[in-house]
Amino acid sequence: MKYPTTCWLLLLVFGLSAQTPSPDNLIPRTLFFKEKTKSNVRLSLDGNSIFYQKKADGSDSTLYYVQENLPLHEKKRQFDGKLAYWHLLHEGGLMVVLQRGNDLELYSTSLTSSKLRKVNFFPFKRLSVVNLSSRFPNKIAADIEAVDPMQSGLYILDLLSGSTKRLGLMDGMEQVFLDENFGLVAALRNDSNMVRTLLRRQGGQWEVAIQYPFTPDYFIGGVSRIVSVSDDGKTIYATDNHGKDKSSLVAISAETGELTELASDPDADIFPAGYTLDPAGKPTSVVALYANTRRHILDEGVRADFEFLDKELKGNTSFVGASKNDSTWLVRKLDGGPAQFYRYDRKAKKLTTLFNDFNHLDDYDLPTRTAFTVTTRDGVKLPVHVYVPFGMSRADGTTKTPLPTVVYVHGGPWAGVTHWNSWFHNRCFQLLANRGYVVINMEFRGTTGLGKKMTDAGDKQWGEAMHYDIVDVATWAIKQGIANRSRLGIWGWSYGGYAANFAMAAAPDLFKCGVSMYGIGDLPAFCQMPEVASDSLLWLPRVGDPNTDEGLALLKKHSPNTYIKGIASPILLTHGSLDDRVPQEQSDKFASELNAAKKEVVYFFYPKEGHDYRLPESWASFWAIAEHFLSKNLGGRKEPRGSDIEAGDFEIMFGKEYIERID
Repeated sequence: MKYPTTCWLLLLVFGLSAQTPSPDNLIPRTLFFKEKTKSNVRLSLDGNSIFYQKKADGSDSTLYYVQENLPLHEKKRQFDGKLAYWHLLHEGGLMVVLQRGNDLELYSTSLTSSKLRKVNFFPFKRLSVVNLSSRFPNKIAADIEAVDPMQSGLYILDLLSGSTKRLGLMDGMEQVFLDENFGLVAALRNDSNMVRTLLRRQGGQWEVAIQYPFTPDYFIGGVSRIVSVSDDGKTIYATDNHGKDKSSLVAISAETGELTELASDPDADIFPAGYTLDPAGKPTSVVALYANTRRHILDEGVRADFEFLDKELKGNTSFVGASKNDSTWLVRKLDGGPAQFYRYDRKAKKLTTLFNDFNHLDDYDLPTRTAFTVTTRDGVKLPVHVYVPFGMSRADGTTKTPLPTVVYVHGGPWAGVTHWNSWFHNRCFQLLANRGYVVINMEFRGTTGLGKKMTDAGDKQWGEAMHYDIVDVATWAIKQGIANRSRLGIWGWSYGGYAANFAMAAAPDLFKCGVSMYGIGDLPAFCQMPEVASDSLLWLPRVGDPNTDEGLALLKKHSPNTYIKGIASPILLTHGSLDDRVPQEQSDKFASELNAAKKEVVYFFYPKEGHDYRLPESWASFWAIAEHFLSKNLGGRKEPRGSDIEAGDFEIMFGKEYIERID
């Protein structure tokens, strides 16, 4: 059965009228899947203005900002054309790339001027700023993809005259860094066989500094990356895991290549984001992510600032940007809900509240989020976040009484770290917590961001140690009095969908229901797909080699459909037909096998969705069904179906009568 989406229905579901909070604080599910109200939030280089966009309003031609003296008074600059790209410049400058029809045009302007100055140079299809210099405020270093491919490359572009100086081709460069005189200093290049090479510039040539062979952390962008280059071009700062378990911050001499380690964390990689720099480009602090943010101070001058901020923001401080002289910071509070932004005056120790980036939830009480460390049966320590429904949390982050609980398992399994503060994930945790569930967002061996040993510990352990990690986290929650043992469920997508499928069969007495989104049901069939079966870097050594009898036997041992007879509780499956990572056939077959074995299965798929759903209507309809499913099996609250189910464009393979009866 297919549910069509109609225009009048979309207006009903996503209407513009203000939402009135329900007496029981039940948040309408459609609110969670609206566009962010503010995006691309940035601090001007003089520290006086905070800029952002409002894509949720369809304002693709407008740039908004608030200023230091009037933080609640919003101003805007509207442009004649779609704002395709923008960047803040020195001395209050602003450059914008406007799209008019199929053409892109570059302009420079300032807040004090209503005029735009067109920058005339060769036609281009894409432009991004690579470097600025306070010594040359009217120039930028830019990566330009030209209409004529022969003109593409890295350029110094004069925004006043339009004159260009080509520095060279990008040649697979992922990062390029220059000094304050626009001299090339360092780059990170993607080479063959997924090797990344950190380069330093010597005598007009690129010299190899460090080569990084492929590791699964590439799936999150890589934990070994260049952080900055000193203004004088003498020192390269990078996060580096070459020849070591976890990435650390290192300083590399641009002249000699000599490396000095500056900071490390005992449990997690130093991450190439969230760091602070002094005005000369030297890092003053760096972070590791171990559920919560761990900040490592390199310059004592910023220690008092972060102590003050963490006290004010209850340990949830996230650094966003700084003025050029480092006197003003833009920071966020990240606590699992919408990100709250602040302007921070370092000298006055003054924190000014600005706005949050998702104000659809402003009128509702949201859950608490607390980080814990769980020790597994064999002594491995795993970070978890526990979301507790509003009003049900103790001071230590545990619950006042055991509650219905959902354990969330992320994808990959190599997509660690990035989900801790991702609104794409957290909005779902918020929804479930609002319905009365504790949500446990967990890590497990095989993930990334916690060092190579943790990743390697998951090799060929999909149905063994990695599964036991999930069981141990769930058991910990029961022992802590957080989870109600008789009301415990598991949910995940991609690898997490596989993990939910497997756990339902391998731990039938623990989980009372499971929700699997675009998960693997037949592991041998998945690993026999040509693109997987030939992957000698990832799938074969880390999951199992389907080309050998031993490997095929291991894959079958770890495959959910091997244990279908053992599944004792209901399971809900969903998939996108356009999924290019996990074929829909995986869920089709698994659902059919469950149904043939007379197991309780609900399965529906979205013909126009791929891997990770994108349409708000898809998410709203999915949760309208999943809420009812979880409520039926775990006892949490649910919002009435309303028109949300009909808004989704999906087809039902199993459970049609169940879905139609949802009230």
